[in-house]
Amino acid sequence: MPDAKETADKPAAVLPEVPTQITASQVIAMILALAACRAAAGILAPLLVAVLLAVALAPLVAALSRLMPRWIAAAIVVFGITGIFVVTAWSLTDDAVTFSRRLPNLVREIGATIQSASPRQSVLRQLQQAVDEIEAPKAKPGDVTPVTIVETTDVQKQIVNYAQAAAGYLGAAVVLMFLVYFLLASGDLFKKKFVKLSGERLSQKKVTVQMLDQMTGQIGRFVFYQFWSGALVGVLTWITFAWMGVRYAGLWGVASGVLNCIPYFGPTIIMAASGAAAMVQFKTASMVALVAISSLVITSIEGFVLAPVALGKAASVNSVAVFVAVMFWGWMWGPLGLVLAVPVLMIVKTIADHVESLSGLSEILSDRVS
Repeated sequence: MPDAKETADKPAAVLPEVPTQITASQVIAMILALAACRAAAGILAPLLVAVLLAVALAPLVAALSRLMPRWIAAAIVVFGITGIFVVTAWSLTDDAVTFSRRLPNLVREIGATIQSASPRQSVLRQLQQAVDEIEAPKAKPGDVTPVTIVETTDVQKQIVNYAQAAAGYLGAAVVLMFLVYFLLASGDLFKKKFVKLSGERLSQKKVTVQMLDQMTGQIGRFVFYQFWSGALVGVLTWITFAWMGVRYAGLWGVASGVLNCIPYFGPTIIMAASGAAAMVQFKTASMVALVAISSLVITSIEGFVLAPVALGKAASVNSVAVFVAVMFWGWMWGPLGLVLAVPVLMIVKTIADHVESLSGLSEILSDRVS
């Protein structure tokens, strides 16, 4: 048995030293990868959208491929989904054109309404007018009256700009549709390739298959849920606003269904915007509160009641991680990043669950303590 002196002289156990060069290399690689993602947002974000759509629509194509060749089933599904979006957009064209024409006036009316309703703004406006009157020089006889030159709006140039923007969006939509079709028509080709590249050992292939199956299952359920939950929120908003007499109820329904895909921020934007629109239209606090609360109730029922039941463990990430992911990918990729933040986070979480070196990241993202 060692004596006290020998025990005291023995050095305490320490953690193994982490190679500084490897850690620095990993940090540099992460920074370069994020910079590449930000620089290539124009191609990476639509590519990820196409992959997510293909994963969500794959079960439907698989069911139809039992009755017909897979390439025909993929074409039917893609053209069917595209037709639904085209018909919906065409039915709302008149409202969208009318709303776009009235938008500048609506913005001015909202600003004037907010200023008139706020005593603080009224006082500030009176003070500003007093300062302007004091600082303004008095006119003398013979002084030249200043003339304000108003530039004319080049209507033809604006039409050309709008046409170019519309052509760009239409071209991107066509490319996206073809990419989704090719991914659906290829079936599990890329899954087999990933399994083959995962390693020579059977255990490596097994882990890769489990990871891909879990990832596609969770992402498929999540994206499919976003489809029908967005449609449900949009229809309920449309019906509710039409019943209350809100103008452009159809546009509000479509906007609420689309923005419902953005966690936290989407429902908040719809609630604030619909409340502002009600302020301009009805000019009563009761109607403003009723419209805003109706929008909040519809999105809350979807988020707190339907989502946990429908998704189950598909969204097993904590709310803080989701909020940070939405902020980060919104900064990286703009509006598409806001929509893709949660699917990207779920992919990272699934990979971290199956890679031992990423177990710490999996624990941080999880919604429970393992």
